[in-house]
Amino acid sequence: MADSRETPIERLHRRAEEALDRRRLAEAETLLDRLAAEAEEGSYEAVYAHRNLAELRLERNPWRAALHIRRVLELEPEDDVPHAMMGLCQALLGNYRASVAAYRRALRYAPRTPWYLHNLGHLLDVALDEPKAALEPLRTAWRLEPEHDEIVASLAHCLARLGELDEAGALAREAAALAPRNADHQRLIGWINRGAPEKDDLGAFVAAPRGGASEGSEPRPERRRRVDSKTRAVRETFEREMRSAGFSAKQVARARALWRDFRTERPVNVGKPEVFAAAIEYAMATITRRRGTTQAKIARRYGVAPTSVSSRYAEIRDALDLEPGDPRYVG
Repeated sequence: MADSRETPIERLHRRAEEALDRRRLAEAETLLDRLAAEAEEGSYEAVYAHRNLAELRLERNPWRAALHIRRVLELEPEDDVPHAMMGLCQALLGNYRASVAAYRRALRYAPRTPWYLHNLGHLLDVALDEPKAALEPLRTAWRLEPEHDEIVASLAHCLARLGELDEAGALAREAAALAPRNADHQRLIGWINRGAPEKDDLGAFVAAPRGGASEGSEPRPERRRRVDSKTRAVRETFEREMRSAGFSAKQVARARALWRDFRTERPVNVGKPEVFAAAIEYAMATITRRRGTTQAKIARRYGVAPTSVSSRYAEIRDALDLEPGDPRYVG
């Protein structure tokens, strides 16, 4: 419901946010274009518009998405997500060294994110023909996410190129066991069994670079993931803040379930716990149709950047296919 006290920019922002929440993407893109054009340069609304336009246009028009990302990075240079998005844009455009540089910047701010490490290593191995440089990030990604078939396959390919055929073969077979329907893994096994000949390199069939989690990656469900102190800090923070904001005990319990489901669905790298905590509260506010709630208000209360909340909320929404009134988290 519109608030008569809203400014035109606030109203436009709210409408764009609602369209995104309801996955009306064509409408959202139109509204975000208007918001980007009409909002004050450097304002929260402008950054929000450019960030979401980049996500919507990344695969369809990576050059245009890169222009939006540059606007975001001018104001939020220490946010890992837009750096990773830029990495994917540049990879799609064929600018592989620029892509590598972007993923390295993303890793400066989120050093233990397996998807960034995988993409960096894959680009070094396949696109730039530097398997020695690729080995460390790929092995680190595998240690962080040992049950994702694409990460396992990329490490196997790199090791094979370096002559480590026994370990490469074992990893390739593991990748095939994790994703038995992936024909590329079988081709990788065959290539390694032939001695990994350079003239028949299967780099093109190893997992291509992916964006960060906010860019549509669909990892396998996590198993045996350790609940570390930062993960607990996220839960404790949103529980405390949601109670203070007037959410019921049942709604806080649903928020805990949502956080658990998200961590089960995809790898989670917690930097600042308050960001994910704020995103969980915003997700619950959207699901329960809580009036008067905006990302900006929640971000202010948690002491974080609104665009960071927007990005993490988008990850949660896309991973769980959230909708207002979602029966899994209401009632």
